[in-house]
Amino acid sequence: MKGLLILTIAFVSVFSNVNAQRYRNQSNLGNEEMVKFIALKNGDIVEFNWIINSTRAIKSIELKKGNVSSNSIEWETVKKITDEDKKYIDYLPDLGKVLYKLILTDESGAISEYEPEFRLKKDGVALL
Repeated sequence: MKGLLILTIAFVSVFSNVNAQRYRNQSNLGNEEMVKFIALKNGDIVEFNWIINSTRAIKSIELKKGNVSSNSIEWETVKKITDEDKKYIDYLPDLGKVLYKLILTDESGAISEYEPEFRLKKDGVALL
């Protein structure tokens, strides 16, 4: 029975990490930061959702889009995020390889960057 309990706890721990791949728990001089950043591809659009929990005093949050050309990436800010924003939809994602990142900047100028976990959406349901 004890072995089954340990196995169950181990399975739950592994399974929960699979569903939260883009949570990054960062300890930075006593600060904790957990960010979940998901991009759902639904037909020709890409929908972004995020959850941000940080003990740092965050000054600004930006969603950036990077277009890959030859050997460089050209980054542009597509959204400056406020506390009320929880979602962004890119109705015209570029063709080819496109990268996205969420950038958090605190009051001291320290930056944290997060890449989204991509998922496909079919019939309104996210496919993992």
